[in-house]
Amino acid sequence: MKKFNFSLQKILDYREFEKQQAQTELGKAVAVETKIQNTLDMIAESRAKSVLEADKMKDLNSLFGVNQYFQLLNQRRDEMTEELLKAKVVTNEKRAVMIEAMKKVKVLETLRDRRKESWRREQLKIEEDQIDDIVTSRYSYFGDASPSSDSPLNQFS
Repeated sequence: MKKFNFSLQKILDYREFEKQQAQTELGKAVAVETKIQNTLDMIAESRAKSVLEADKMKDLNSLFGVNQYFQLLNQRRDEMTEELLKAKVVTNEKRAVMIEAMKKVKVLETLRDRRKESWRREQLKIEEDQIDDIVTSRYSYFGDASPSSDSPLNQFS
């Protein structure tokens, strides 16, 4: 039996490569987003610690310094929030590209599977026809009776 050959295999391989690239790009975008989120979490944690320390301070200069630090943290938080929004947009774009690549691969895989199943059925039909031909030729050679002792096939036994 001959081997199944999918004529669009090179295209499928290319689409799978594109899908892997899209997954890698999405992973990078998610990593950037996570890094920004971690920075925001650290800013919030620093602010909470500073509030606890400021409650213990009585000196006006120290409180002014803490206030300046809060302003710096607020500014940094605003910058990071803006970057996070941009990163989320990029992540969503990369996700859309990956989903599209996955759809393209799925379509080709489905087509390949259908063609392979059709090929398999065709091969079984050919095999059945060959077996029928063998049985028919044997039947026509021997007729209704099974091979007898004077049959030409038994001469070599």
